[in-house]
Amino acid sequence: MREVFIDEWLFGALISTLMNSLLLWATGRILKKNYYWWRIVLAGLVGGIYYFWLCYRLELGLINKKEIFLFVGIGIMMLIVAFPVRSIKNLLRMVSIFSLLLMLSSGVTYFIINPPFVDRRVPYGVWEVILVNFLSLLVVTELGWGLVHQLLIEKECLFSLRLTVNGMTKELSALLDTGNMLLDPITKHPVLVVEAEILKGVLPPEILGLSILFSKGEFPDNSALEFSPDWASRIRVISYTSVGKKKGFLLGFRPDEVVLLHKEPKKLPPVIIGLYNLASYTGGGYHALLPSSLLAGVF
Repeated sequence: MREVFIDEWLFGALISTLMNSLLLWATGRILKKNYYWWRIVLAGLVGGIYYFWLCYRLELGLINKKEIFLFVGIGIMMLIVAFPVRSIKNLLRMVSIFSLLLMLSSGVTYFIINPPFVDRRVPYGVWEVILVNFLSLLVVTELGWGLVHQLLIEKECLFSLRLTVNGMTKELSALLDTGNMLLDPITKHPVLVVEAEILKGVLPPEILGLSILFSKGEFPDNSALEFSPDWASRIRVISYTSVGKKKGFLLGFRPDEVVLLHKEPKKLPPVIIGLYNLASYTGGGYHALLPSSLLAGVF
């Protein structure tokens, strides 16, 4: 009777879960997807379970040519578990990037472990193979999409803020943006651009709805501009220009305060909050763009 060491299958499944999770994470970062780590790990676990099941069926000789379809199906299932799918086109983009990362990182790993034109092979241990896989993924994502240096920049340039307005508070992450030169035309205060969606529950629905109109380049009628006296004194309209769009307007408001949650909380100088409605700002784990001029007043 042939002996089977199931611990090798379990260890392989663990490694598969880890590498699948890293590939899914890289896919989400490249496509600027909102993600949760528990979903990434759960999706990676789907791949790990498939690896264990594959080893079992290999031992029984149950693998055939149709296995490729199951392999592709498991990959798609992992993507659906890891990220919200809004359309078929959206899913195909995820499949394309995930497959490309898988092939490129696997190719680099194979090239390093089995270099051509070298007769004598250097034996690699399991953890060394894992390290090579991880480094291969970093190399591929950096050369293709600049992901590594983007992560380093975010580590140094991400700040936690606490925004307060009308007694309501919201904590959020902001990316330092040296190109953010927006100013309130009335007070000349700098503008902290914040994703409107993150302020649901803090701002009145009519304010959020109005910000969506401005983001579409539409102007509201007079009824949409009727606010309570407190909000009427806070509202601002901010003109801006950006790449790909000659000119537009942001709906802004004056908060009670914005506090920088550093080693010790520090209140920022007077600022205007500009509401933005494009989710492209959220792909890096931040929901606001912090003008550098605001930090000059606290450091």
